[in-house]
Amino acid sequence: MAEREGEGGAELPPILDARQLVRIEAVHRGFFYQHLYAVSLLLQMQGDAHGSVAVERDEDVELRRDGETLYVQVKTRAATLQPYDITGALERFAELRKAHADGERAGAAKFAIVTNVEPSPGLTKQLGDAAWPDDVELVSPARPSASGLPAPGADVPRQLAATEAAAAAVPFGGLSPATLVMKLASIVQLRAAGAGGHIILSDELVPMLEQIVAQLQDFPEPPRPYYPQRDEPPILSDARFRLIVGFSGAGKTAWASEAARHRGEPIAYFDAGGLPSASIASNLARELVARFAGAPGEAARLPPGIGLDLLRAADALLLQQGVRPLVVIDNAHELSAADLRRVVDAAPNTAFLALARPWPDRALIDAELGIVAEQLEGYDVDTVAAIFSAEGAAIDVEEGLGILALTGGLPLYVANAARLASSHHGGDASALVAAIREQTLAVDTAQALILERSFAALSDRARDAAGWLGMCDVPISDEEAMAFLGDLGEPGQRAAALRELRRASMIVATPGGLSLHDALRPLAAAHAAGFAADRVTGALIILHLMLMQSLSRASNIPRLTFMVRLLPRVGQTDALVDLATSEMFYEQGNHAILFDTLTAAAEDETASPRDRFWAMDAVAYWQSRDGGDPDRDIVARMVALVDAHPEFEDRERLNLIFKQLVLAGSDGDRKAIDRLSEAARRLVKGKDEESRLFRYNRAVALYRAGALDAVRTTLEPLIDDLFKLLGFPEHRLVGANGPGLLALLEGVEDVDDIKRTADALSLWCAVVTRSGHAPGLRRIQAAKLFYSTRAARSAVTTAMEAADDFLTFMGDAMVARQTIEQHVLPVVHEFGLTDMTLSARGQYAVVLAWRGDFEAADREVALLRNFGGEPERRAEFARQAELIEDIRSGREILTPLPNQQLGLHLVRQPNLIGRGTRDDAPCPCGSGRKYKRCHGQRR
Repeated sequence: MAEREGEGGAELPPILDARQLVRIEAVHRGFFYQHLYAVSLLLQMQGDAHGSVAVERDEDVELRRDGETLYVQVKTRAATLQPYDITGALERFAELRKAHADGERAGAAKFAIVTNVEPSPGLTKQLGDAAWPDDVELVSPARPSASGLPAPGADVPRQLAATEAAAAAVPFGGLSPATLVMKLASIVQLRAAGAGGHIILSDELVPMLEQIVAQLQDFPEPPRPYYPQRDEPPILSDARFRLIVGFSGAGKTAWASEAARHRGEPIAYFDAGGLPSASIASNLARELVARFAGAPGEAARLPPGIGLDLLRAADALLLQQGVRPLVVIDNAHELSAADLRRVVDAAPNTAFLALARPWPDRALIDAELGIVAEQLEGYDVDTVAAIFSAEGAAIDVEEGLGILALTGGLPLYVANAARLASSHHGGDASALVAAIREQTLAVDTAQALILERSFAALSDRARDAAGWLGMCDVPISDEEAMAFLGDLGEPGQRAAALRELRRASMIVATPGGLSLHDALRPLAAAHAAGFAADRVTGALIILHLMLMQSLSRASNIPRLTFMVRLLPRVGQTDALVDLATSEMFYEQGNHAILFDTLTAAAEDETASPRDRFWAMDAVAYWQSRDGGDPDRDIVARMVALVDAHPEFEDRERLNLIFKQLVLAGSDGDRKAIDRLSEAARRLVKGKDEESRLFRYNRAVALYRAGALDAVRTTLEPLIDDLFKLLGFPEHRLVGANGPGLLALLEGVEDVDDIKRTADALSLWCAVVTRSGHAPGLRRIQAAKLFYSTRAARSAVTTAMEAADDFLTFMGDAMVARQTIEQHVLPVVHEFGLTDMTLSARGQYAVVLAWRGDFEAADREVALLRNFGGEPERRAEFARQAELIEDIRSGREILTPLPNQQLGLHLVRQPNLIGRGTRDDAPCPCGSGRKYKRCHGQRR
């Protein structure tokens, strides 16, 4: 299966070399751990008038105090420390020891190996040997230092916690320990790169801490806990001026405050709110000089002057001292474009980051300064789940997406929604979403109070445009928007309305086109409620035709999902039924969202009997997928329709038999299966395609009944026939990927034949694995065929089963991880399979644990724990979390199942898997020899 980027490249494609990524992560984890340990030594150095800490010189860290140098080498490992891990360190220590003994280095020398893991038995024995150097100690979490070094943490999180605990003793009450640690770690990293001669002197420490406090004292305190938004931009960049625009409540100030706390560079916060524009330059000049100019304890002097002249002087003074600060200007929307430009131009050595709400001068700023305003992306569904969980209102993925659709992911709005769900709806997020959509919420929300003023300030035509755009749940192109808004007047008037919405940041640009900001949708819906019914119907018909036209050119899952929901509203129930009876319809998007629309169509008494039959058939088909049973009442109603309408054709009667076969299989009723099969054979006689469909459905029924040998007897000839239909032998699929696979399938006339071949292969794999045998390559081949037809749901399910095969039969967690990262998670995202998200990520967490990456597994579990969902899903997650703990403790060990059949002959003859071959029969490898003299010898 080909890897694809997400919409507009928002997601990175799967990595090419997973092992390289593991190595890269380990290197950076090691450096970060080392820098944190150096920070611990810095904090320990407080009060030592003549001490210093050097980083990345002769050793990882060098601690000088009282005429003595302690050389520290930091070792981070995933398992126990082995003797060969420290051979290089001991050799290096010997060179340094000789340099001190020869007088090349002043003072005495001691040495330490600091590690996050315990020594192996072999190294422990070496440590107790008489030959071990007296001046070398090994310090680990369980082996305290004789030299007073801080105890190292067992991993990065524990080292971070220990360093923060030490930072809590620093006497600066306005500075959180976490912030201080990250600031000092940034400074250590800078010195490790060569700044300051790699050394931090003890008499630098207090001024350094004072400067950090000075940089942060005016930033508003961000909320705790702070939840990052999606793809937060760095606060620092090479740009001289940046503009972040967002509604009140978008989290702009909180983001800047949190980001500044984790940087060591000079950053100043300046709130322009409520200040006369003429006083901005003077106030900013004094702030900059007070914070960043002059030696510690000395006040720098500015020449006489006011306004922009004073700001120019302050900027020049900072330039002389080598300081290039970043100024965060909050509430920049209270300044005109001209005032803001004058401030920026007066301080060419200073970088500016402006935070603003939407305001009329935004377009002028973009044009005059040659920039494109940025926006924070809002929370993702994981963060929404965490916030609702903290309020005692657990949600599933679909409910989380509903909250995002109504709040735009804006932090204040999400937090407000979580509190309302808890306080007014008993923790039921679905009830809150329904109340907002139906305009029945009994209390004011922060969202409504903030946005109503902005919405009311729009022109009548712009509000109407927002009302129409709010009816469209998917992004549309500019051309489509102009056509859809045809009711608003002439093209120039429509374009003016769109420009007004853009200036107010009520339209967002996405890779798929423009869309009304999600936070505005409730207000837009309320406004559209006043539109005449015939106008609404006409607009929806135009929208429906636009979607149909675009889908005929290219597949688009969000557009297909929206169109399905739209069809009944424009009187196109028959079109919905036609779509739903396609095998591929089930594969696209979140079928749980579409299922309600389809069920309503099945209950529509105004529809024709044939339309109602096929709507019921689609519902029953969906219910029976993934091992479920079709509703017996629905099947009984289908029987009644067939009996009451003799004009129904064999197609209706055959599909009814297929549903009855599923029920008979679930009941284990072999007699009913045989009876129904006979009836089906009469209907499919002389019809090749219908015959193949019947044979597959009979195999499904036999599988449900547990008749595994009978399933193989039915399936294997069917698989052979299907590959003959495709026009190539099955073994040609091996190694065919990407362009090679497309070339192989190019001559297939009916895509449904490819999908049905994959279905048959997948069912065969289920039979073989249920019998205790690895399915060879057939599971992978099925997954490739599913993906090639864009049968996303089956592709994901099959790839997840393949990952389980690699664990169960091969004991190979590396390949299982690659399978999920390349063929499960990207496909779930690409096709919007939100109802499969939690299961896929839960399996991924388990595989990460099998790989020994418990940090990543724990992060995934922590995120998944915030989600609610059905009891069955919660029970599955509980089992996965318990398994991860068993893997961590060693109670569960990954071992391949014994007695698995191997051999290249199984690639050409996969039907031999799980079956014996007579000794005197020809060997299936095609050598021409008897089995007992060929592959039979290897038994």
